[in-house]
Amino acid sequence: MNQTDQDGSARLLAAAVRVMPAVRRDWGRAMQAELASIAARPERRSFARGCLRAAATEFHLLRGVVHLFVVLGTLGTLFSWTAAVDYAPLAWILSIVLSALATVCWEARRAGMLGPTGDGVTAWLLRGCGYLIALAIGTVAVAHAHPATLEAADAGDGILVFATVPASFLIGLAPTFAKRSAATGRVLVTAAGSGLATTMVWLLIVVVAPPIPASTGSVLALAGVSAAGAVLANSGRTGTTPGRLLAGLLATATTMVLIFVGVVLLAHWGPDSVIPHITPHALPANQITESRIEIVDPYVLILVLSAIAATVLGLAAVATRRPPAAGPS
Repeated sequence: MNQTDQDGSARLLAAAVRVMPAVRRDWGRAMQAELASIAARPERRSFARGCLRAAATEFHLLRGVVHLFVVLGTLGTLFSWTAAVDYAPLAWILSIVLSALATVCWEARRAGMLGPTGDGVTAWLLRGCGYLIALAIGTVAVAHAHPATLEAADAGDGILVFATVPASFLIGLAPTFAKRSAATGRVLVTAAGSGLATTMVWLLIVVVAPPIPASTGSVLALAGVSAAGAVLANSGRTGTTPGRLLAGLLATATTMVLIFVGVVLLAHWGPDSVIPHITPHALPANQITESRIEIVDPYVLILVLSAIAATVLGLAAVATRRPPAAGPS
């Protein structure tokens, strides 16, 4: 290997090529090949700087650099916060989930296995949602970096834990919607439809035969029914085993998170008839008000399980992804 192949100019240009979008990467590799034919170091430095200027004028390279700093800044803020968390399991969970979130945000702009790529609407939405979630979590982390009271610290922990739920869904959905995912359009539509239909059945039961169940056993049963329906909808000749697996997981996660949202909405704005009396210790005049608050607590388990299902969905989508298309021979 020629020594000039590893000098500062070559490393600088190689680093620039790595952050270029796919549509510009072939041009970058061509510039690398041309740089290899230049022997004089001053000329190599001048050529590399010229290439960087040419790429930066098209905004893509600058956007890539800004993108990198955003991801690194987000991770730095979050890790600084988790380092101050007294409860080690919570710190580890947050660190892992948010690292994965930052990875998904980064991979949304690059060709890879973790989701749609390029400048399409889907990729922009993926990046945007990831950044909004990361920004919200980072804002809460900074705001609660030095809590004045123990109650404030607990409030910050709770918000951050709940924020990992949409992060988990983003992590799960990114590889599920990837170009190489085994989830076809039919898989996605039937799974989401099964989850929505099951949620509507749950809502109908609550309205016709109130109140909201005080335990979550019925929700787990309905989630199983939703998953079975999604699997059956993809069990024909055109269905595949990976597709059925992804359909079942997506239907499960969708059902649980939608039912949790339904419980929260009913607890706040539903009629008194749908609120179970689960606070016998409260004064008669406050029983409904207290029950509206308490009924959400058991369903937090459903929310956590939905996030776990979404994370498993993402892992399954990566494990079952289709092989890359063979290039021209």
